Amino acid sequence: MDVEAYSVEELWSPKPCQLPIRSRLNHLEPMAINTPFVESLTSYITRLAESHSVLVSTLMTREIAPILTNDNTEYGSKRGLNSLFNCGAAINSTGEIVKLFLDSLTQLTLNNNLSALTLLSLKGCFSDRELLSRSKTWCPDCYQDWKKSKKVIYEPLLWTFKSVEVCPIHKQSLQTVCPSCDRKIPWFTSKSRVGYCCYCQQWLGSLSKTERDSNLAIAKEDLAQSIWIANALGELVASSEKLNRNNNRDRIPLSIREIVNLTQKGNIAAFARAFNLPKNTVWMWCKGKSVPQLKHILSVCYALDISLLDFLVQNDFEKLQIDSQKLPRKISSKRISPQNFDLLEIEKFLQSVLQDRESTPTTMKEIAKELAIDQRTLSKHFPELCQAISAKYRNYQAKIRKKKIDKSCREVKQAVFTLVRKGEYPSEARVSQLISQPGNFRYKQVRMALKEARSEN
Repeated sequence: MDVEAYSVEELWSPKPCQLPIRSRLNHLEPMAINTPFVESLTSYITRLAESHSVLVSTLMTREIAPILTNDNTEYGSKRGLNSLFNCGAAINSTGEIVKLFLDSLTQLTLNNNLSALTLLSLKGCFSDRELLSRSKTWCPDCYQDWKKSKKVIYEPLLWTFKSVEVCPIHKQSLQTVCPSCDRKIPWFTSKSRVGYCCYCQQWLGSLSKTERDSNLAIAKEDLAQSIWIANALGELVASSEKLNRNNNRDRIPLSIREIVNLTQKGNIAAFARAFNLPKNTVWMWCKGKSVPQLKHILSVCYALDISLLDFLVQNDFEKLQIDSQKLPRKISSKRISPQNFDLLEIEKFLQSVLQDRESTPTTMKEIAKELAIDQRTLSKHFPELCQAISAKYRNYQAKIRKKKIDKSCREVKQAVFTLVRKGEYPSEARVSQLISQPGNFRYKQVRMALKEARSEN
């Protein structure tokens, strides 16, 4: 069989090979786009860090922060990064910081659909007050199901809403504290891991017996409303593209006015009474002078049996009727009588606390709790005593801190001496492994002790 040889033109084509554009970071696909369980942006960043086998803090410092610095120098320093971690929920919200993160991540991953992982489509629709939870909430059964079926584990955007308290799939309360260390978990930290506690690193897909029993104790009516709210918000986040095409903020006053007209014949006061709302608040909504809180609009939509999405995108409602069984419960406020207490006895107690040299000094907050009296009341009646007790506690804390620093300084010198004898360089990382409290390197005195010990050895 004759084989034809390649010609020179075929082997050495003058046309350059066109390579597709490469992203600097992994082109990680977001989870469940355009569904009620679409992934949140904080979850995406955490998974992106895991895909590169680095901590979130490393990803932020090495890749994302330099781009943020170009746009906003506030986030270029270490203090700026700490502020980002402290307000992690805002990364999923509607503010300017969301746009900065989206621009940075789009540039790094070449993903152009990341805005669906945030609430940018709802910008200006609802007040930021009580919009998102301050700390993580999650469904343990969702985590466990995904793990068993070997699916990608992530954090849905739906779980970030403060109004979502129940998983619409498993019909159980979302968890708010780690079952192992009993701590609330921030949305975004330097050591965040999807499905694990950032403090104790334990799996979150489990429930204690107490938490199981608390799920059974949910009232049937409350469970039905909670599931409706979760489904309504799930429909909302799944429709981000549809919301982006509409001017939703201008539609809200129109929708509220239409609902008031259909249900109460335009009587704002009657509508406000039905939903336990201040009349002036509803009037401001109707005039477009303020935006409502999400929880109030949810209660209105629930009682009228209309979806939250319809409330935002249409104003031509048909006949509406308020279901009295679904209205918010009336809150009866009783006047609390002023508390009577013996000023002379309290003064004697505070003086005894101040003069006590044997017991460990305590804070005014703990003293107020022991006396069952508000701390501000004590400060009002006994300002000098309260200030003196607080000063005593501060002095005690300063002494404790000094002892701790002195101990660390001695340990650092001993560690440096030991390492030098072994022929090892006494780096800060190596010395940290040999002292009892490595975190004390944040103190200037401990770092100076390391510098002095190096020069002496």
